[in-house]
Amino acid sequence: MNTESPSPALFPFRLESPAGLSIEINANGSVRRMDHRDILLNLFLGTEIEGGPATLYLRRLGTTVETTPLLGPRSPASIHVDHEGMTVKGEWRGIRFCVSLCLANSAPAWFYHVALKNTLSHEETVDLIYTQDLGLAQYWAVRINEFYTSHYLDHTVLYHKERGCVLASRQNLPMGGRHPWTVVGALGQGIAYSTDALQFYGLAARAGQSPPGLTKGLAGARLQHEHSLAAIQETPITLKPGGETRTGFFGWFEENHAAATSAADLAFVDKAVALPEASASSDWNSPGGSTPGKTLFTAAPLLETQEPAESELDEMFGAERRREEKDEGKTLSFFAGENRHVVLKAKELKALRPHGQILRTGCSLVPDEAALTSNTWMDGVFHSMVTQGHVSINRFLSTPHSYLSLFRGYGQRLFVELEGGWHLLDVPSAFEMTPDSSRWIYKHEGGLIAVKSTAAVDLHELTLSVEVMAGKPVRFLLSNHVAINGDDGSHAVPVRYTQEREGIFVSPVPDSDVGRRFPGGGFRMEPLSNTVLERIGGDEMLFLDGRTRRQPYLCMITRRARSIGFRMTGQLVPGEPVKEERLDGPKFWTDLTSSLRLHPPKNSPLADRTAGLGEILPWFIQNVLIHYLAPRGLEQYTGGGWGTRDICQGPVEMLLALGRQEPIRDLLLRVFKTQNPDGDWPQWFMFFDRERNIRASDSHGDIVFWPVLALAQYLMASGDKSLLDEKVPFFHPEGDAGAEKGSVREHAERAISVMNRRVIPGTSLAAYGHGDWNDSMQPFDPKMRERLCSSWTVTLHYQTLKALSAALRRFGLTERASEFEVMSAQVLKEFQQRLIVDGVLAGYAYFHDNGGIDYLLHPRD
Repeated sequence: MNTESPSPALFPFRLESPAGLSIEINANGSVRRMDHRDILLNLFLGTEIEGGPATLYLRRLGTTVETTPLLGPRSPASIHVDHEGMTVKGEWRGIRFCVSLCLANSAPAWFYHVALKNTLSHEETVDLIYTQDLGLAQYWAVRINEFYTSHYLDHTVLYHKERGCVLASRQNLPMGGRHPWTVVGALGQGIAYSTDALQFYGLAARAGQSPPGLTKGLAGARLQHEHSLAAIQETPITLKPGGETRTGFFGWFEENHAAATSAADLAFVDKAVALPEASASSDWNSPGGSTPGKTLFTAAPLLETQEPAESELDEMFGAERRREEKDEGKTLSFFAGENRHVVLKAKELKALRPHGQILRTGCSLVPDEAALTSNTWMDGVFHSMVTQGHVSINRFLSTPHSYLSLFRGYGQRLFVELEGGWHLLDVPSAFEMTPDSSRWIYKHEGGLIAVKSTAAVDLHELTLSVEVMAGKPVRFLLSNHVAINGDDGSHAVPVRYTQEREGIFVSPVPDSDVGRRFPGGGFRMEPLSNTVLERIGGDEMLFLDGRTRRQPYLCMITRRARSIGFRMTGQLVPGEPVKEERLDGPKFWTDLTSSLRLHPPKNSPLADRTAGLGEILPWFIQNVLIHYLAPRGLEQYTGGGWGTRDICQGPVEMLLALGRQEPIRDLLLRVFKTQNPDGDWPQWFMFFDRERNIRASDSHGDIVFWPVLALAQYLMASGDKSLLDEKVPFFHPEGDAGAEKGSVREHAERAISVMNRRVIPGTSLAAYGHGDWNDSMQPFDPKMRERLCSSWTVTLHYQTLKALSAALRRFGLTERASEFEVMSAQVLKEFQQRLIVDGVLAGYAYFHDNGGIDYLLHPRD
């Protein structure tokens, strides 16, 4: 057995046990991931740049509480890893410590053994806290969205007669028919616990402050939230001069825990502490190791920003402020100018959801595969999740994975060199959003810095510009976490880039999703004309020792200047500049939204509230366009497709309200091209032909109605009878060439046939199928699909038939229009007779074979 510390090239180092448990260790001593066969135990991947949430903390309990992590890049330790486990040794504030991590051979269990020794001449009281983020799901499920995964984790505190409080966590969402489960606890005695990172870190981490879980101790309460983090606090220990103690923590994993957690599960605690590995002790004489590699993200301070005075706000944003939001006399946010919203630092540090903006290039109101999309965040993420075309797969830069600032290295970040070294631009003094830009204002002790990210409307490019508005010229370091090679840049694959005259061209590795889809494609970053680069490199520019860890970062240091800038363009899909003359962002958005204005009657008591609604309308329009043309969210890391229901609702109705009928026609043709030959639609589908086969295999019972209703609404608004005769293929997995084709009217008739078939036997009431608009209510019993009726879907059925009848009658197609009127009248009659009971509308009705009806969401329920 080789007990030598592996070289950095061998990291992440994988520890494995015969019981199927494995842990990957980063070179900085942090836990990258924990797996049991196909289940990922942890929630966030620990990184070489910043480590991760899974760690041990040593706390010194005096007049004030002082803390240090014992694992990861912020630990004052040396690290040794071999196939026996990991050993971490060091000294902090006169307390020597030795931590060893090992896996059990005969069971899926792990142990942290901790030895502490007081080298001071007086006694010290200390304690330990263990934090373990939990996903307990298949890898793909966790990586799609950590928040969603956390929603399904149930945390239960149990009390063991010897080990004190222990935390059991169960994944309630089945993973391949199983419910993964863990229990973690102290080898000594646990006295407090918490279950979510929101309890442990609070919102303090956004401002670079110490987590309340460390300064105040654990909450001792359960919180089922979005950052699952099992934390155990051990009983305080008083160490006399020269005194030693040995303690630690354990974890146990069950692949399938069918029942909910109960007191009977304390038996797993007994099993864990009875294992031979539970009594192993940390060895002061274990081999020495290497020091964790520190980075600018762990060592450089955040730029400390100051709140602007009221007079300074007037200078920055104008004296006219609308819809001001205040708290205890302090301004938090306001609207200013044309389509501008400003948020101040005080609000960002109080709001649970951080402020952000999604930017999209171009001005087309129909899908454009050449368009770039970027997420910007108030806390100094100037571009992230940058994509061209498909807004998830074709990714250039990564996306943040926590709104608690657990990680700061994702996306595009900026360091400024001031006296004393580099500082990270994080939460600004003020953050200004327009529909096509985001601007950060950093007022600090040495001056004022403004940063602006913009999505051009006349061509497909994203820009970043920085201006020193007050203070001396400075150098900037631009950090780009590149995700072009997949899995949001989580793998140790250095960036492939080429320096060209126009800038820097970044290409994917050939054996990646983007590489296979776009051979020879990539993204380009160019310094603007006023920007001189002193150095270009990779992740070695972020590590204080200047050595690479093969992480996918592209970094640039600029020459000292007052103004710099960069341009990003996509080279995956060619795009043409917009031909409209003198088109700029403000003009485009003003023209787009000018047709939708609210004018309340003079002296109306609702005038003020109406003005508030009018203020937000342009932002609703911008949000709908993102949902329509770049369908993803700030916290939704995946996306790229249209929900059939969604696209036929919001975007269609918004475009109707704006009087933009041409894009609705394009939208409808795209929707009808995805219709299955049987007349139904998938629940969701990708709308670019390149991803045509990425689509759902089924749909809820209400889906078939929406395209037909949207068609009828368009026909009534436009009078465009020609659309009914336009030939459109039905979906075929091998392409349109071999597909059955029919007119849009024939497509609609086939959908009507589906509606007529999918009814409760003996009625005209639509059957529930796989669900209705409430995606969380899906039938467990297959019989309910044919026997359950949603009054909401029946209402939609009636509305669809009435609208289509009116549209056909407008074009003189009276015979078919009359038939639809008869059908709608029958639906209405049965709705009133069968679903309104005792004068109250039932939410659902279940029709039994014997003719009986159970009413749900109703007083008779």
